[in-house]
Amino acid sequence: MKSRTVTVNCEQGLHLLIASQVAKIAMRCGGTVQIRSQGQVFVNACDAMEVMTLGAAVGTPLEITADGTDETSVLRDLIELIEMGAAV
Repeated sequence: MKSRTVTVNCEQGLHLLIASQVAKIAMRCGGTVQIRSQGQVFVNACDAMEVMTLGAAVGTPLEITADGTDETSVLRDLIELIEMGAAV
């Protein structure tokens, strides 16, 4: 299991397009990928609607955990997506 913290850089926060891309990337893990905002419970990153419930605005730190066969590349791609603030 690997865990990283990343800051949302998209001006609109984690809007639906970004959340959908997060879910698409997370499904590649072959295991479990979860995201949480400070003070919140983890949500399933494979579900765009759950990611949307975080209400993550620009500047929000998010903790991402991944546990699976492709956890390293999934974490790398999620961090890039959230830090770049644009769908890949």
